[in-house]
Amino acid sequence: MAIVKTLNANQLSTRNDNLWCKSSVMKVLRNYTYTGNLLLQKTFRGDYLSKCKLVNNGELPQYHAIHTHKAIIPLDTFEKVQVEITRRAEKHTHLGTGQKVYPFTGLLTCTVCGKHYRRKITPTGFVWICSTYNTLGKAACASKQIPENTLMTVAAEVLGSNTFDSDAFHNKITAVRVAEGNRLVFCFRDGTEAVKRWSDASRAESWTVEMREAARQKKLERVELRCKQ
Repeated sequence: MAIVKTLNANQLSTRNDNLWCKSSVMKVLRNYTYTGNLLLQKTFRGDYLSKCKLVNNGELPQYHAIHTHKAIIPLDTFEKVQVEITRRAEKHTHLGTGQKVYPFTGLLTCTVCGKHYRRKITPTGFVWICSTYNTLGKAACASKQIPENTLMTVAAEVLGSNTFDSDAFHNKITAVRVAEGNRLVFCFRDGTEAVKRWSDASRAESWTVEMREAARQKKLERVELRCKQ
């Protein structure tokens, strides 16, 4: 989330002097109280004995108090934010029985912060990136993202194969630690480990066909501009 990265990069901490995260930002964006109004009885006690606090999902009436305090943001701005949150949520909703599992899902662990790596699409293709780095930025974790093709190539080499086989990989590998210095530590089911280094792709190798075509068009435009001058 860009908001999280911007706040942390500018060293703007939460009221408890902690780093911002996605959930804390979402809590602020959804806080209706900032509009100067109050929605009362959002929660209630389940019963007299347990005194368990429950979210009021229509079990009891709720009361709307208008202009109870000074607003921080206009109501129409708040409502626009809620619409945008809903739109983005629908855009990223995955249809089907569940979340798709990829060959490296749940296996890659960052040795810098201890979090798992996740799959992400970039202009140059799929990469695997530390979840902390992806959410909070380099200030929170200085790990590196790894192109998926590079991961598959290195994994195949570790298994002594020319091509990557997902089933063979899962049958032999239990975890992969992503260490500093472009090192990958593969943990085998028999308890042994193998360390492999991966190389950063050159800029030329990382360009897609679309990127090359866009660069070619820009070059032609510059040539045409010089000719007109």
